[in-house]
Amino acid sequence: MATDNSQLDGLRILVAEDEGLIALELETVLKDFGCDVIGPVSRVADVLREAERGSLDGALLDVNLRGEQIFAVLPQLIALGLKIVITSGYDDATLFPPEFRSLPRLAKPFDERALRAMCEATFLPR
Repeated sequence: MATDNSQLDGLRILVAEDEGLIALELETVLKDFGCDVIGPVSRVADVLREAERGSLDGALLDVNLRGEQIFAVLPQLIALGLKIVITSGYDDATLFPPEFRSLPRLAKPFDERALRAMCEATFLPR
């Protein structure tokens, strides 16, 4: 379903998700928002590689990718200036390392309105 393309139009967003249906849904919804989707990628190493290529406006990152946690590369991603939203089946921030608890996050499953609001709040320049 096409929606009005708000301010997200043209933003390059990396999607890191190893569950095929969730990755497809995220890709579809982000494209409906007008975003250019990079990925989806399903490995932590691919997240870092795409981030190092640059020209990303943000990333939606699943905490657990094929048994590897994203926390290992978050310091490098943050150092690159990448705007990050963590996606997780768990909404309890205490399950995350303390240094990453303040990052924006969305609990799965999420609805389209919550995803749009989080993307606008996180990825748009202030």
